[in-house]
Amino acid sequence: MQIFKTTEPQTQPSCVAVGCFDGIHIGHQKIIKSMCLYSKENNLESTVFTFTASPASVLGKAPRRALMSQDEKAKTLENLGVEKCFSIDFLSIRNTSPEDYVNNILIKELNAKAVFCGFNYRFGKNAGGSTELLKKICDENGIKTFICEPVCYGSSTVSSSRIRTLIENGKMLTANRLLGKPFSVEEVIVEGLHNGRTVGVPTINQNLSSDFVTPRLGVYASYAYVEGKRYKAITNVGTRPTVGGAQKNIETHILEDFSDEIYGKLVRTELLYFVRDERKFSDLTKLSEQIKRDVDYIYKHGVFQRYN
Repeated sequence: MQIFKTTEPQTQPSCVAVGCFDGIHIGHQKIIKSMCLYSKENNLESTVFTFTASPASVLGKAPRRALMSQDEKAKTLENLGVEKCFSIDFLSIRNTSPEDYVNNILIKELNAKAVFCGFNYRFGKNAGGSTELLKKICDENGIKTFICEPVCYGSSTVSSSRIRTLIENGKMLTANRLLGKPFSVEEVIVEGLHNGRTVGVPTINQNLSSDFVTPRLGVYASYAYVEGKRYKAITNVGTRPTVGGAQKNIETHILEDFSDEIYGKLVRTELLYFVRDERKFSDLTKLSEQIKRDVDYIYKHGVFQRYN
């Protein structure tokens, strides 16, 4: 997949899916898969036009609580079949009128012959453009427009904001169903305090970026992906109060045979199921005993089997 940071004239006609697509949840996937299928059937280049960060966070109207990194977003789009991705800094087009956005960017620059978007898509300066206006301008230029209906789970629409709330409340099973994959944190392994090794519970440690949504602090059943291999694990998201920690981080104990030195390596940690809140123990021995009970709970309730 080709990735562009700015728009530039495209010679090949394209089919474009437009949106922020944070998390690329099952609603986003419906839009993108439909776009890719239409592209293939009509000999168009499958293209996504998106932003490096949501307009609300860029403008300071909402905190930056991303559901995935730009690298993960690119990998996911490529796996869905997208050939080109325009990931643009919102500030570079914030003052573009809705009409100019469609006429100059989508049609002239991206050479769009068809456009796909969600039912509540807004665009242009001050989010002044609606799906009705998008369809009107596209119709006038002979461009096909496909407005995708909302995807519902339970009685509510699937949305990035709904998923963020679920993650912040530790509702990982539902959040992961809406994402269509487990929520993950992909960060470099950093040096820890080595306290876990003294009580038979060695851990790998990752920093928790303030740019991303913060899961409910506590203990989770998890998967750790190390150099392409998946390991069953148990993860604590929090401040490590038993050892006097203050900064939030992710600390993972791998439950399978593992002894590699991986400091400085990139590891993806998937949070599968919330087990309990983080709490302070009187000493490390009491903490390790509780971790063993947590592991027994995870296996007893078949958490890993739910993700096979």
